[in-house]
Amino acid sequence: MQREYKDAMEKITLSDSDKERILANVKKAQEQPADKVIRFSFFRIGTVAAAVVVVLVSAALIRSQFIGNDNGPGNITDPGTPGQLGTEIVWEELDSIDDIETKTDCKTYLLGDVSEQYKVKKVEVAQSQKHVKITYRNKEENDRILFEYKEEENAQDITSQFDHEAELSVEKVGDSDVKMYGVDSCDGMTWQQESCTFAVKLSKGCSKERAKKLVSGTKKKESGDGNSKDDSQKGDKGDDEKKNPNAIGWTGDEKATGPKEKKNILKKIYNQLGFRVTIEPPAKKVTYKKVGDFESFAFYYNEREELEKHRIIGYAGWDGCPKGVMNGYEEIGTVSANGVRGTVSEKETGEKLFSFTKQDISFTLLIEDWTGDDTEGVLGELLSVIRISLDDGDPEEDPEEESEEEAVKTKALREMAQKIQDIVADGSFKELAAFINYPIMIYGPDIEITGVKEFQSVVEEPIFTSDWIDAVVSYDTGRIKADTKSIRMGDSKNYIICKIKGNGMDITEIRIAPKEPAATASPDSFSD
Repeated sequence: MQREYKDAMEKITLSDSDKERILANVKKAQEQPADKVIRFSFFRIGTVAAAVVVVLVSAALIRSQFIGNDNGPGNITDPGTPGQLGTEIVWEELDSIDDIETKTDCKTYLLGDVSEQYKVKKVEVAQSQKHVKITYRNKEENDRILFEYKEEENAQDITSQFDHEAELSVEKVGDSDVKMYGVDSCDGMTWQQESCTFAVKLSKGCSKERAKKLVSGTKKKESGDGNSKDDSQKGDKGDDEKKNPNAIGWTGDEKATGPKEKKNILKKIYNQLGFRVTIEPPAKKVTYKKVGDFESFAFYYNEREELEKHRIIGYAGWDGCPKGVMNGYEEIGTVSANGVRGTVSEKETGEKLFSFTKQDISFTLLIEDWTGDDTEGVLGELLSVIRISLDDGDPEEDPEEESEEEAVKTKALREMAQKIQDIVADGSFKELAAFINYPIMIYGPDIEITGVKEFQSVVEEPIFTSDWIDAVVSYDTGRIKADTKSIRMGDSKNYIICKIKGNGMDITEIRIAPKEPAATASPDSFSD
């Protein structure tokens, strides 16, 4: 403190007029009558003088700071290099990404591999610093991505914003070392590329693999390149513009089916085919049509990262699929998910296709450009949104009406039911013990079970028949909604009843129809 005081004192100077005024006031005080003179000790005089100095220095500093920062709303002063005055940063908001090229001298970079659900919300440019910020927004998911870059290597004003963030890892993407920040997931990242400093901030974290895709897809927009992804200005064309040669009956420009149109289409399909298939949340942009003797549907499933931007086209009929759908595909193996067994076929390009039968309906699912390896996981998630109706009632109102909270609960309940079906399909009956609310009655064999150990010892016996297994795994989990209270998985003779509690469910009753006695031959049939 003494050093700062001394430095401040050395910087204070008084004009001649100030000196004369102060001396005149001192002389006037000395000439006052003795009884009116306010006596000061040298200590008090020194204290007052110090206080005056502090006030003067503070006022000077405040005035200097106020003047230095008075650059208008939304503007920032760049401190610049030591010994130089700061450079004013003026941010300008543009109408679209294309305006970066036409209205500024800045380069235009595009954030790669962003889902079509993300629209450009804001474009800001500081032209003097060649610093650009682009904000993407996914309204449905209430998610934002801030993408920014500056035409300067190791720009501290970009990298320093992560100084207080936990470093997740450093990943090599192309020629760049990408620093990722976050705890369990990547919330932000920064990297150098082509003499520029880049950064991404995510309102919702993502996996490191997903983050690497965002970086690897980032590229410079060349002059005249219309692929700006500025959907807020150019309309939502989406991925439907692509046409897969195996997508029989689809032109590639179909729009999502509205509630009224959906009701009419599905009613006609039921009248002609005797069944209908609905695609439920979290599937998006669902389109329905009839192709030959098949119901056909298209949708997007963005809940799984590897399926983002890949359109799924399906066909449902009593047998096979439309001619041409399987062209170029060869069967490479079988797959089992959610109690359904099917086949996986593949093209030379690696693109895969699923075919299976559920509730006597033949399905073929074509996933455009998907070449992943987790066939069981992908098929399981796609099965979760497919619902088969064999009754003649009107299709339900558009399930998109579900709130976000309800959609989360619906998804959790369906996954729980599918897990139970997987256990039954695999014959891992001991694992059912964790889902049972004890005591429980197993009707048919008429066995009452009081606890986990007793259940596990009983199920070692062959009490679960193939008819019971088939009935349970054929239950359509798409019937489950957020407000469902209980479900019966099976038919009238073979089933389990589950009561729903929160986002989970308990098995409260099991019924297994006795095996039909095998026909025995009459003694006369063995006579000569």
